[in-house]
Amino acid sequence: MKNILLIASLFCSNLAVAQISNINMNGAPARLNSYTEIDGSPYLFDDWSTADIGFTNAGLKEKVSYKFNIHDNELEVINEAGNKIYLNKDFVEYAILTRPSLQLINNNEGMLTSLLVKKGFEIVPNLGPNDLVNVIAEGKNYTLIRRFYSDLVTPPKNSYAVTAGRMFVFEESFYLIDSDENVQSVRNNTRNILKALREKDQDIGKEIVKKNDLNLGREDHLTIFFQKLNEL
Repeated sequence: MKNILLIASLFCSNLAVAQISNINMNGAPARLNSYTEIDGSPYLFDDWSTADIGFTNAGLKEKVSYKFNIHDNELEVINEAGNKIYLNKDFVEYAILTRPSLQLINNNEGMLTSLLVKKGFEIVPNLGPNDLVNVIAEGKNYTLIRRFYSDLVTPPKNSYAVTAGRMFVFEESFYLIDSDENVQSVRNNTRNILKALREKDQDIGKEIVKKNDLNLGREDHLTIFFQKLNEL
């Protein structure tokens, strides 16, 4: 009887592992679309890069080739079979997105080499429970997130859009969440961030900026600032 139970247990465990493995990199096939005929891009980065993706079953897939479609808020990845798919976000916990090297070379000082994206910030207006956002800082006092979006708009008739009537426009929005879950839309500059802090924290924030010579328009300085603020 014990042998039967052991065999049954092993069978169930193997089945669960197989299901988890299937879920980890399963999703809908990447859709064929006419995005190539539209000026701009629906992706955060045009080039493919790699990501470490954590799943709700505590599984982890490393070095996954990805593109982040910020128009549809979907992770397009290449699975083990070499197929392009959109991951089922019901099973995605977080992803650490490595920036393409060309973007790091050509863009702003202080840019982070990787971005953490997570879901679960539906307290922010216009965000759903499965929407992936960039978490710049997360702690007991404050959390700062950034929403990337590529809006599909109709430009004026006299514009230089490749396709008459449609183009993608990149947008990013920052939201500061305090420990009481109060949400504020903020800009990524020192004055605006300090003003958005609770009144009792504003002088502390100014001191952190001064002591560490921080410019809160930089991604790396933003992470340092909130790390120190959340340690208090």
